[in-house]
Amino acid sequence: MRRASPARRSIAALVLVCAIVAGTAPACLAAERKLLILVVDKVTWHDLLADDLRAPTLRRLAEEGAPGMMCVRAARGFRGEYATLGAGSRAASRLDPVSRTSVEADAFQATERVNHATAAREFELRTGWTVGGNAIAHLGIGELIRQNEEALYPLQLGLLGATLRRAGIRVACVGNADTAGTRHREAVAIAMDEQGLVPLGDVSSGLLRPAWDSAYGLTFDLARVAEAVRRLSRSADVIVLDPGETTRVDESAEFMTPAAAAVARRRAIEKTDRLLSAVLPALPRGQWSVLVITPSLRPPEREEAFAALAPVIWYPAGSASDLLTSPSTRRPGIVVNTDIAPSALSYFGLPVPKEMVGRPLGREKTQGRALERLRADLARQDALDRVRSLLSRGVPVLGAIALWLSALLMLIGEGVPGGLRTIARGLLVLVLSAPAAMLLVALRALEPTSIIGAVVGLSFVIAFLGGWLTRWRSGYGPVAMLAVGLLVYDVFRGQQMLYWSALSYSPAAGARFYGIGNEYAGVLLGAALIAAAWVLPPRERSSGAGRAFVGLVLLGLALVLGLPSCGANLGMSLSLAVAAAVFCLYLWRQRVGWPEVVGGAVAAVILIAAAMALDYSRHGPETSHIGRWIVAVQQEGWQAAFAVAVRKLSMNLMLLRASVWTDAAVAGLAVFGVALAARPAHMLALLRERDWLTPAIISGVVGAAAACLLNDSGIVAASIALIYLAGSLAYVALEERYDQG
Repeated sequence: MRRASPARRSIAALVLVCAIVAGTAPACLAAERKLLILVVDKVTWHDLLADDLRAPTLRRLAEEGAPGMMCVRAARGFRGEYATLGAGSRAASRLDPVSRTSVEADAFQATERVNHATAAREFELRTGWTVGGNAIAHLGIGELIRQNEEALYPLQLGLLGATLRRAGIRVACVGNADTAGTRHREAVAIAMDEQGLVPLGDVSSGLLRPAWDSAYGLTFDLARVAEAVRRLSRSADVIVLDPGETTRVDESAEFMTPAAAAVARRRAIEKTDRLLSAVLPALPRGQWSVLVITPSLRPPEREEAFAALAPVIWYPAGSASDLLTSPSTRRPGIVVNTDIAPSALSYFGLPVPKEMVGRPLGREKTQGRALERLRADLARQDALDRVRSLLSRGVPVLGAIALWLSALLMLIGEGVPGGLRTIARGLLVLVLSAPAAMLLVALRALEPTSIIGAVVGLSFVIAFLGGWLTRWRSGYGPVAMLAVGLLVYDVFRGQQMLYWSALSYSPAAGARFYGIGNEYAGVLLGAALIAAAWVLPPRERSSGAGRAFVGLVLLGLALVLGLPSCGANLGMSLSLAVAAAVFCLYLWRQRVGWPEVVGGAVAAVILIAAAMALDYSRHGPETSHIGRWIVAVQQEGWQAAFAVAVRKLSMNLMLLRASVWTDAAVAGLAVFGVALAARPAHMLALLRERDWLTPAIISGVVGAAAACLLNDSGIVAASIALIYLAGSLAYVALEERYDQG
């Protein structure tokens, strides 16, 4: 047998060493790093930043680490915030109607007595699994699994604890948030594995003592809890610590006056801070990091500013100028609760399972001190969310009123007084001006009343300028052009107007954090087509090059709307692509049949989908939800696509029944119905004169229908697009010039 040369043996040895190093790198990283997750539930940044709060340790962590605001949404309509943190995907946990607690709280020390037996024995009876050498058992794991069986997205309860366990990283849970009458061990749902077990820790009632000076009867024993953490720090790599004091205050707050509840909450935070200051010296700073989280928020008091984003602090995570962020939000200072589990795994150098929809936290430099920037953003978010509902609902409500009034006047016909026509037309163009006005107002931080005044004032100014520039014949045109221009400008300039607009998505809702939401995507769909019809000269005077340019611009807008680095809205990108394709057919043919419409729509969808695929191939699955959806289809087959379709359909059906946008859509369809049924002679004459308006309206209606099919809240986008389309038609139909001829 021929022996290998010394050179080859050296190369083989080197490869072997590299393989061993690569395989042991995560284990070495895990051995060097440890993590304390401190739970401070039912508080807000307003509580932690209050001037009269004495919590120097928490304040130091926020000032020297990386603070942020966290969206704490769980599965729609349910609790489950703790289970969500442990799963890295939104989980549900229904409230018990009698005890008013969720099954998340049903955890015990394995040796505690439950139903005349040990918790370990009760766990075996409920699950068929043995506790073994684990310290803590979650007796509600079976019920949690049942409550989440029908989730329409990847979800595995306890995935954080299970992944850490498989990697040899030991997890502990310490703390008890019980009150005199209610059990609160929810923190176990963060640390448990898929069987509801935690290897180490203490969540027993032995950590508590009577609190005769409080409204909730119990408090944690600082010395015992601190000693438990110090003892476990010698054997555990991750410790989830929940003193529970702020949870106890929240449960009792409804029986207190607002002032008394505020005092009790402040004392609870200060006591938690004292525990933290007692624990941290036993945790070497070079080895231990601290993650402070608020799993769920307390209800705001009546006199308080709106507060719907929870505090989160990572220490140490950088310098005092770092704000937390993540690929889930792409916003400095804002993360989501599904990011916590992936962040913990990434901290230990472990891969993130595909079932986790969140992404590891990152940090972003900001000018000045991060905590001051966060304070300013929080104040601005408060001011905006105080008026967001009023202004965002005002558009569909005012739009429905204007469209119904216009439909009625169109139905009456020539007998309508000129003054009433003028009022209706002014109201129409005022509604069309509101989205652009809200974008412009978002350029500066304002007080709530100033936001309302500025939006109303700017809407009147834009509406007046639109009418004046066109001699009151096509006031909808400049208004639509301005909305498109502002959206395109903002997408490429950081999306600050979109982020702070009252018509745009709210970070607290957790539905969208970046790109163009369905509200402004609907604006872009309707306004782009109306603007195209306005700028194009009549067919007999328009050049082929001009028509081709307009068509390319519309398709380009569809691409911008869908690219993950721009609009990041795939459904609305395809909807606009369909509408643009139909309009392009009209650019070259006066009459278009249904086969051509379908063919053009399919071609546009293929074109935009190809562009998305190219972007995905260049940037990978981390670019947006689009990339992650593609990965899901690759891994799970078309079942993942079917699940997305079912989710979108169920959401649209819910919104159709409950959303005020449905009223605006029905009003828009009423305008079209009256126009088709009555066919006023003066309206037809004006449409023949403005021969691109009819194709734009037809194309827009096709695009709005596509939006309903392709988006989980497509009725919102379709409705606001119809406001632009039907509003422009009604504006033309109510023009007085032909009545006076």
